[in-house]
Amino acid sequence: MKALLSLWMLFLSISAFPQTNQAMKNAQHPKHFVFVPGSFHGAWCWYKMQPLLEKAGHTSEAIDLPAHGLDATPVKEATLETYVQAVCQVLEKYTEPVVLVGHSRAGIVISQVAERMPDKVDQLVYLCAFLIPNGEPMVATALQDTGSVLVSNLIFNEPEGWHFPRASAYRDAFYHDCTPEDVYLSSHLLTPEPNAPVGTPLSLSAERYGKVEKRYVFTTQDRAITYDMQKRMVQRTPVNKVFELHTGHSPFLSQPAALAEILLK
Repeated sequence: MKALLSLWMLFLSISAFPQTNQAMKNAQHPKHFVFVPGSFHGAWCWYKMQPLLEKAGHTSEAIDLPAHGLDATPVKEATLETYVQAVCQVLEKYTEPVVLVGHSRAGIVISQVAERMPDKVDQLVYLCAFLIPNGEPMVATALQDTGSVLVSNLIFNEPEGWHFPRASAYRDAFYHDCTPEDVYLSSHLLTPEPNAPVGTPLSLSAERYGKVEKRYVFTTQDRAITYDMQKRMVQRTPVNKVFELHTGHSPFLSQPAALAEILLK
């Protein structure tokens, strides 16, 4: 699996190279996108998105959170704080604010990053992501999603501090509208999710997190975080603008062009 991940990361590093002058001229308002993957996933899952943004004259970076992808942090050492630190270290490299895109569980990460570094974030984009208010942990909302295929198929390993979906649920929960090739490859790259981050209450303020513009991208056919749950979260914590994709939980694989079109707006 490490060899497979290395090949994916090589592809991602090439696609994230700075754009040519001509490409930058072709973009009206060049932006830099930072992609944060959701539970069980790594930087590899954005491999279709980055070339599309590059073609439009933008730049991007996809990152591995601690204990995911190529990051070797032990699962028990991964916390919401280490997740946030990893993203903040990336943002510190840039002189201009970025568009911070978080998928699924990464919603709690990008929210907490915006609280920590609001001036480094141009916009937050919640892609079928957990939008959790101040003082609450993600897990409380996740367990209320009774229609979720993912929630009903999670295996918890409390002694080792992680949870992971049953293999029989991979496709139905994450990739039911993806190609067989993407399902096969993605299923072999998933990694256990640490328990600590999702059980940690968020600490958000109106003065910092509240001043950052927010977008939410609904996925209407989602079986991991249901459309109904997504709408309930946005009703509870309003955002500046919403979009819809008629996809499952992984539009970066199933409909990358449609997702890119939304991001470029």
